[in-house]
Amino acid sequence: MRVLIVSSVPTHPPIAGNRARILTIMDGLKAAGHSVYFAWAALEDGDRIAMMKHFGCGFTELLYRAPKTRLIARLRRRVQRQLGWASAYVSGVDDWYDPGLTPQLAALHAQHGFDAVFVEYVFMSKALEAFPPGVVKILDTHDRFADRHLYYLRAGKRPEWFATTPEGERTGLARADVVLAIQDTEAALFASALQGQARVLTVGHLLDMSQSVLLASAPRAVFIASGNSINVDGTKAFITDALPLIRAEIPDFELWLAGDVCQQVPDAPGVHKLGRVNSVAQTYAQGALAVNPVRMGTGLNIKTMECLALGVPLVATASGSRGLENLRGQAFLAVPDDDAAAMAAAMIRLLRDNALRMTLVQGALSAARAWNIKQLETLECALHTRACVPDQKVAQR
Repeated sequence: MRVLIVSSVPTHPPIAGNRARILTIMDGLKAAGHSVYFAWAALEDGDRIAMMKHFGCGFTELLYRAPKTRLIARLRRRVQRQLGWASAYVSGVDDWYDPGLTPQLAALHAQHGFDAVFVEYVFMSKALEAFPPGVVKILDTHDRFADRHLYYLRAGKRPEWFATTPEGERTGLARADVVLAIQDTEAALFASALQGQARVLTVGHLLDMSQSVLLASAPRAVFIASGNSINVDGTKAFITDALPLIRAEIPDFELWLAGDVCQQVPDAPGVHKLGRVNSVAQTYAQGALAVNPVRMGTGLNIKTMECLALGVPLVATASGSRGLENLRGQAFLAVPDDDAAAMAAAMIRLLRDNALRMTLVQGALSAARAWNIKQLETLECALHTRACVPDQKVAQR
């Protein structure tokens, strides 16, 4: 099949989980024998040369201009923020969509004749309207954005990035034939909202299992993360509360940080910053284990998934392992979000117990292999959705 992925998020450099997800889905589709094309509307910076090299003639950069509605909404929200209104952090589902993308996508379809199109994120869902009936329209949600700002406000944080209303999200979801949720909890919420208007399937992060890691023996834990507020908050809490407890028992223990999170947290004893790295596998290989200390969030935590694929023993919080509850204790250790003592105890235990580390390594790799098989099967079902058991919307077409 000829498959197009439309994304406002670049794939290169793959320095954030959402970029890695898009890239692995594309590579998985290519490995399955599909012809894959990538259309990028640059809402954020990316490495054009690297993407052109990776996708070849399948890469197209779309001309994107921030719509006037987005600028007007920004001014409105600024006033609402000054008034202390929660609605100051809510956007219309199409506020970020440039209508000028639609004719560009229609022209791209006229040139190539796509069988299926993936659109990344609900705030780009209007792009699906550029394609005629007969093209399988798939919305890859990544996350749930209905009232997403409330997660931040309840945690005492300032909301960031995108949030919309439940009604707005439902409008975006209903444009698709197939909605891909990143984990089962969100799939159930989307299905409830849609009431049969689109088929809802769960496709988590596809894992790259082509690399293996020979872990270091030194007492180090690695955390690779972007500089978003959730990662920064979790890292600061770990450094302040858990790190001293671990170093009291294991004085030479170090936390090695990689990625843009390094720029957002202060220097501290026992913290070693690597900055941006070229290889996730080589970075994890510099530690004896990994940690994921985030204390809030939605979607699926891709940092945790990468550890499973590489066979890296991991201690994660509940938020850092959301969507993977059935693997806790088998493929990694999990602790409550705000329990620094439990985090420290789990890491000390894992550093001192070689047998437990090996058990988790085998459990992680086994879980990752089974996970990939399931995700690939579901992706194929999405592409051939009219050949699968149809839902009401598909049956009516």
